[in-house]
Amino acid sequence: MKKYIILMFAVLLGLSWYTAVSDTVNRPKRAREHMQKAAELEEKEIYVDAVTEYEQVLEYTPDNVSAHIKMAKAYLNSGNTSKFTSVCENTAENYQDHAEALDMLMEYYLDNDYEDRAVKYLEDFTENYPDNENAREWFAKLKGSYTELYCRYDEMSEIVNDSMVVKRDGLYGITDEKGQEIIEIKYEEIYPFSEDGFALARKENGTYMYIDRDGQTRKVPDEKYSDLGMISSERAAACKDGKYGYLDENMEPAGEFTWNELTGIKGSTGAGKKDKKWVLVDKKGEAKGDREYDDVIMDDGGFCSNQKCIFVKDKKGYRLIDPKGKRIGKQVFDDAKAFTEDGYAAVCRDGKWGFVDDEGELVIDYTYEDAESFRNGLAAVYADGLWGYIDTDGKLIITPRFIETTHFSEAGTAAVKIEEDGEEEWKLIQLHTFS
Repeated sequence: MKKYIILMFAVLLGLSWYTAVSDTVNRPKRAREHMQKAAELEEKEIYVDAVTEYEQVLEYTPDNVSAHIKMAKAYLNSGNTSKFTSVCENTAENYQDHAEALDMLMEYYLDNDYEDRAVKYLEDFTENYPDNENAREWFAKLKGSYTELYCRYDEMSEIVNDSMVVKRDGLYGITDEKGQEIIEIKYEEIYPFSEDGFALARKENGTYMYIDRDGQTRKVPDEKYSDLGMISSERAAACKDGKYGYLDENMEPAGEFTWNELTGIKGSTGAGKKDKKWVLVDKKGEAKGDREYDDVIMDDGGFCSNQKCIFVKDKKGYRLIDPKGKRIGKQVFDDAKAFTEDGYAAVCRDGKWGFVDDEGELVIDYTYEDAESFRNGLAAVYADGLWGYIDTDGKLIITPRFIETTHFSEAGTAAVKIEEDGEEEWKLIQLHTFS
C-alpha cells in the first residue's frame, strides 16, 4: 500500500512538473499565436477584439513591451482614449528603457492640442523619475509651448503688476494678466497699475487722476500738470511749466521743480536731467552727488533703478552703478536695457546683445541682434527680423516668430504681435509650463 501511495505521489509530481515545464515552453508559442490573431483582427479594424488578444498575450508574457504598445494603439484606434493614455503611462513608467510609450503619449497630446496635459504629466514623471533622459528631452521641447487666450485688442502693453493696458477704437483700458477687463476702455491715456496699487489715467479734457482697481478715483493733484508718471515709493514725477519734480503721496510737491527730465523713484533713487547732463536724485528731487552722466537707461514705466542697478553713460560707454553712484562690476557696454524687477539685463557690445547679472557679470554671451531684459525667467531676443524667447541658460524656448513682444508675467502670459494672412495683430499667449 505504501509503495502504491509513493508511486502515486511520484506520478502526480511528475505530471505537475511536466505540466509546468510544458506550460513554460508553450507560453511564448501561445503568446505569438495571440499576437498573430490580434494583428489579423486589426487588419479588419476589429480593434475591441484585438485588445482582448493582446490581454491574452500579456497573460503569457507580462513583460512583452511590444504587446503593451500594440494594445495601447488598438485602444486609440477603437476610440477609447482614456485606456490608451492609461496603458501608455503605465508602460512608460514600468519600462523606462523603452521610449516608445512616452513618445506615443506625447505625440498624441501634441496632435490634439493637449500641451497642458503633456506638460502636467511630464512634470510629475520627471519628479518621480528624474534620470529619465527621454522625459527631460520632451519637457525641454514643451517648455515653450503655449496657447492663445481669447483676447483681441488693437494694441496691448507690457503686463505690469498683473495689469495690461489695452486699446480699442482709439481709447484705453486695463485688463488683468489673462486679458479679463479690469478698467473700462474709455480713457484717452492710461498706464498699468503701479506697485502702490494705482493706475494713472487721463480723461478727454486732459485731467490726470489716479484710480484703483475698482475704477474709483483716489488721487487728483490740486494743480494742473502737463505730464505725470506712475506712482512708486510714494512719489510720482510731474511736469509743470516745462520743469519736472516729484509729488508726494498727497499729490503735493515734494521739492523744487527744476529738471528738464526726471525718472520715477524706486526705493529712494531716481535720476534727473538738466543742461544735457543726468545725476542721481533722492525722493525730494535733489541731487545725491555731483557726478554727472551723459545718459541714464529707463524702462517702459520711466524707472531707472530696478534691483538697485542703474545703467549710466560716460565718455567710455554705459556702466552699471548702484543708488549711491558706486560702480558695479568692471564691464563697459555700447548700449543696455534697464533691469526689470527680477532677472538679468540685456547689454550690447560690438552690435551684439548678451546679458549681465546684478553684479555686472556677463552670464549669457553677446549673441543676439537685439534683446530685452529678463523677467520671470524669460527674455525676448531678436533674430532674422523676428522675436522669440530664451531661458536663463540661453536656451531658445520659443523660436523667433513675433513682430513685437513683451515680458512674460508671473502667470506665464505675454502680449505678442504676429502676422497672419498678411495682417498684423496682437495676441495674448499663455505658456503651459506656468499653468
